[in-house]
Amino acid sequence: MDAAVFVDFENLYLSLKDRCEASDLRTRELALQVLDGMLARLREKGKSMVLGRAYATFDSYPGIEVAHDLALMGLDPQYVIVSPTGKSSADIQLALDVARVVYRRPDIDQIVIVSGDRDFIPLARQVLEENRELTVVAIPDHTSGDLRARVGEDRFQDALELLPEREREMARGGDATPKDPESDEGAVGDSSTPRTLPDRELATPDSVDEPTIPRETGSIARVVGRIPVTWNRDAAGHEEAVTQCVELLLRARQRHGSTDIWLSPFLKGPMSQHFSHLVHPDRRALINELRSRGIIRVEERENQYAEYPYSVIVVEDEHPVVRAAAERVASKV
Repeated sequence: MDAAVFVDFENLYLSLKDRCEASDLRTRELALQVLDGMLARLREKGKSMVLGRAYATFDSYPGIEVAHDLALMGLDPQYVIVSPTGKSSADIQLALDVARVVYRRPDIDQIVIVSGDRDFIPLARQVLEENRELTVVAIPDHTSGDLRARVGEDRFQDALELLPEREREMARGGDATPKDPESDEGAVGDSSTPRTLPDRELATPDSVDEPTIPRETGSIARVVGRIPVTWNRDAAGHEEAVTQCVELLLRARQRHGSTDIWLSPFLKGPMSQHFSHLVHPDRRALINELRSRGIIRVEERENQYAEYPYSVIVVEDEHPVVRAAAERVASKV
């Protein structure tokens, strides 16, 4: 049993942001959690997602980094066109892709549309007329009543129900910045004080490594949300992974002759290559832990090429773990 998933990411993002009144990065993480929960539900029902696409103007909003996260989930980012008035072509592009699948892919028996937009009523009707199973995933109070009536309640999935319990309660009207008493203060993504900014980079290809960036423009980044650590902290080899990550950071700093290390390129480049056995959230979780232990800082930098800032890693040279790692790096030169 195969399924195709089509995500109007901008619609999901804005619906969550309007409801939760959370920061941009926190909203982005909630949207990714909704999609992760949706894919888990499909697997529980014995469905295999053979095609997945997500639509948004990723280069400017809600950010290039989320496109990378979606791709790792199997939801290929589709960059949509924006009119001079700000209207995107996401609805049209999504509808065309669904129609193409319905008429050309008889092996796909279920269509999942993540959006509550009323414009999808004709598309939903066409999917049902072609005898395909249809599921619409959206936030109830941000979903067209006409769309829900057309697809039927049995084909509608409340997006908030796909969130983990704590985030679900917050999204339904609880505290938008819940605190985890067991989490480490200051971890990347921790919604307690302080908050971090999105790890956006300059508008250059991912293959380009970090340039030399002067530090004088920097300010301490704020932390938003929390990226969970998915491994066992007591597992054998965990401390070794921490040490290896610090050594990677020191080598990156030496290579570029700067105290600043671009966050996103480091995650996608050196960390991805060295920790190839870890998935992207686990690599982010490792950075998360280094920050919570005071081994690194993540700071915001003014972006002279765009309106939004980007984030860099700054290593705390006086930390004992850093000192030990620096000696090992120096001995290998």
